[in-house]
Amino acid sequence: MQPFTCPHCGGHDYSIVLTGCTVKGATLEEDLTWDLASQDYVSTGSVILESESVENATAQAFCLNCQKDVTEAVAAWESSPTVSGSRNGA
Repeated sequence: MQPFTCPHCGGHDYSIVLTGCTVKGATLEEDLTWDLASQDYVSTGSVILESESVENATAQAFCLNCQKDVTEAVAAWESSPTVSGSRNGA
């Protein structure tokens, strides 16, 4: 399988952000760091480590190298025969 390639910068790593979704049976991870100025913990957000299902999600993909929206490029890459076939065990 060939890795995804960002059409803007050529990078291969990307992040997917799901908005407005219902997650069932999930395991979440949240990192908290101590902020000296506020004398309190600050959350960097939650990450879904695994889940049974994700429904009603609107997803956007962003290149981790250049931070540009690559939603359409990732969708096209995921639906390409070499990627979809290898994910199904073909």
